[in-house]
Amino acid sequence: MTFIGELTGSSPDLKISLYKWNAKFFVKFETPDLEQVYKISEIDASETEIREMVTDAFIQKVILRFREMYGDISEIY
Repeated sequence: MTFIGELTGSSPDLKISLYKWNAKFFVKFETPDLEQVYKISEIDASETEIREMVTDAFIQKVILRFREMYGDISEIY
């Protein structure tokens, strides 16, 4: 997997990285405890288009999903 670079986001507690591997881009969102990865085929989008897709509105949805994930974890232990 090739690391392309970090993307800027609307949350300082969220690391956003872009990778490329096996004809796909991987957009990885990380908090200290969890991660979400979105895989997008090179056929469907270029690196520039991927960077444009990661908008503040999309990042806010990712953050909401992280909150749900943290809630799920807190329910099981």
